[in-house]
Amino acid sequence: MAIAILLGIGGVQGALAQTKFTPATGPACKDESTDELGLWTCPGPAGYVVSFADEGNIVSITIAPRSAIEKVSGPTAQWRGAGKSFGEKVQWIMRGGVPRAAVIRTWRTVDDEKELQELSVFAISGAKACLVGSVDVHADKANDAALARAQQAASAGCPRK
Repeated sequence: MAIAILLGIGGVQGALAQTKFTPATGPACKDESTDELGLWTCPGPAGYVVSFADEGNIVSITIAPRSAIEKVSGPTAQWRGAGKSFGEKVQWIMRGGVPRAAVIRTWRTVDDEKELQELSVFAISGAKACLVGSVDVHADKANDAALARAQQAASAGCPRK
């Protein structure tokens, strides 16, 4: 419930898309961590999963259908981790019962060793996902901005390269 408030879910989202929340950690997730690498995969809606990796300096996230997660060539996004690295929940933007975008709170280290906490926004296009932007959690109306960006990402998908 608190996450819904934190991510700014309001009446607007109901008109545009269905939103679901799933855990980014905990007993619902499959932990495959070793002494050198934190690695766990959490279930999402409609057969999608999110795989999290944390090796200390570099962290990554991969979003894909469960059937395709092993075939994905490289993570959806990676960065220099900071502190906690990942939030507790993933917010999914659904269209027609299928995930089309996701938002997760992330922490990263920027060049001057400063810790930055953001709401990272991912577009999902079938088996492909991509980071499309982020919003500093300390920005004015950050939750509303992240949700708006996720709604755009759900419609636009990943940019073609």
